[in-house]
Amino acid sequence: MIGALSNWRVDWKERKKMTKIPEGFPKDFLWGGAIAANQAEGAWDVDGKGWCVADINEFLPDVDLEKKSNMEITTAYIKEAMNSTERIFPKRWGIDFYHTYKDDLKLLAELGLKTFRTSINWARIFPNGDELEPNEAGLQFYDDLFDEIIKNGMEPMITMSHYEMPLHLTTSYKGWYSREVIDFFVRYGQVLLDRYHDKVKKWIVVNQINLIVHESFNHLGIPEDAVEDLLSAKYQGVHNEMVASALITKYAHAHYPDNEIGMMLCGGPSYAASSKAEDVLAALKFPPS
Repeated sequence: MIGALSNWRVDWKERKKMTKIPEGFPKDFLWGGAIAANQAEGAWDVDGKGWCVADINEFLPDVDLEKKSNMEITTAYIKEAMNSTERIFPKRWGIDFYHTYKDDLKLLAELGLKTFRTSINWARIFPNGDELEPNEAGLQFYDDLFDEIIKNGMEPMITMSHYEMPLHLTTSYKGWYSREVIDFFVRYGQVLLDRYHDKVKKWIVVNQINLIVHESFNHLGIPEDAVEDLLSAKYQGVHNEMVASALITKYAHAHYPDNEIGMMLCGGPSYAASSKAEDVLAALKFPPS
């Protein structure tokens, strides 16, 4: 029995070597933080930026948070929001990161962060979304921002689309429901890759592409009164978004193979209903959204 135990110990040590159980975090693990352009930048009408869907996100203190984040938007509401001078739209102002990013990044660097994730506001680059040529002032802002991120010892991780669709694509093309938006987004993505591929090596094409249940209009930009069947239009919109994402990824792989194209999924914790093995296993298998 003792001999058998001794042999088992040897086998266990060998197995441990074979499985290479990690001890601590890998040396190249990236500790970082994240924001989005629509959350922080503000400067919503500065340097040629156009209206984006975030600019009509209204502060509604009396509306339940779950309903607020999943509001369907009509074309009439969009026009009212754009013309309003009294209602509150916080994302138009953010924290004014557009003007304070140098000081903000210095503070983040003091935390020892190794990467910083943010997004590019689509409406800064193509104010209406369907232009042939990009807005140089918008492009230059992100050149300066990425330089500053790198200067502070962090690697940029950049999202191309994080709820910042130009509002014109919503009112004139029905958002992602329109196949024309595929071409507009691919043009936008190619401009970003061509301009920034030397500074940005890690890209996320679409933020939380699986979150349309909770961020329907912000994500897809489809006004509910612009289509006959909203649910079908959403499915078509997600399909078009995936096609555009695939085309941008293909372009990146072909032209800038040292750039990595990743994805961002919405996820959250799940808890077993009881301590029963089958409940614990179901919680482990539960999808992240």
